[in-house]
Amino acid sequence: MKYIVISVVSLVLGLFVARALWIRRETPIDPIQVMITQMRTHALVEHERQIAIWYRACPEVPGVNPQIFIAWPARLTYQLELDDIRIDRTGGAVTVHAHGITPGEPGVPTDFMDYLSSGSMFTFANEKDLINQEIRKASPVARYLTAYFLLRDESLKGEFTHEIDELVRRMAGALGVPVESVTVELDQKNATLPKLPHIELCAGSTASVNGYPFAKAEDQFTVPIAFRPGSHEPAAMPKGIASVYAPEAAHSVR
Repeated sequence: MKYIVISVVSLVLGLFVARALWIRRETPIDPIQVMITQMRTHALVEHERQIAIWYRACPEVPGVNPQIFIAWPARLTYQLELDDIRIDRTGGAVTVHAHGITPGEPGVPTDFMDYLSSGSMFTFANEKDLINQEIRKASPVARYLTAYFLLRDESLKGEFTHEIDELVRRMAGALGVPVESVTVELDQKNATLPKLPHIELCAGSTASVNGYPFAKAEDQFTVPIAFRPGSHEPAAMPKGIASVYAPEAAHSVR
């Protein structure tokens, strides 16, 4: 009797397993859901901007104020996470909904900072200390520009939407889903500009990023200058003799 009960139970379990497999085989797989799952699990879109900043600083020091021309590179980073992406499909039209672009921490390789300092025998300040002061301003300036490019650089959003468009089309092609158009809608929140750090710019001069003036001195304050990247031809970077400053050494280059 015991073996009969075990056999019946095994048969019933076998029927349930067979029924589940049959239903699973008969239920069509939604390719859009497959795309959503894959994008949420694996996809992260990243872009960056390579920039160069240069300006002339005239710091207040005992004696005669020196003039310091300083230039340094930075890498602005941005990313778009797709962990909450939604995809709607109507015929061959696909609409992708995602959160907005988020800025990352900029990379500022201060070992490659260039400077040219001009003072006099009546400048009673240590040149290395003055350069270190400017180095400490580099990361806050880069964070300000990271947020500013996110607000003003229209091509940045275009690059992200293009990446998603291409990703959706490739996945749809692999799954055999006909796609005529892809619309990407980003729920972009307005970025908050951090405060631009004080730069002791020389009178009548500006600080520039890739040739676009972004700050000027006004009544001893550093005042932001509005600009739109790509809107006009930027000014060329000044050329001349500079010094490459590193923590342990400095040398001149042309």
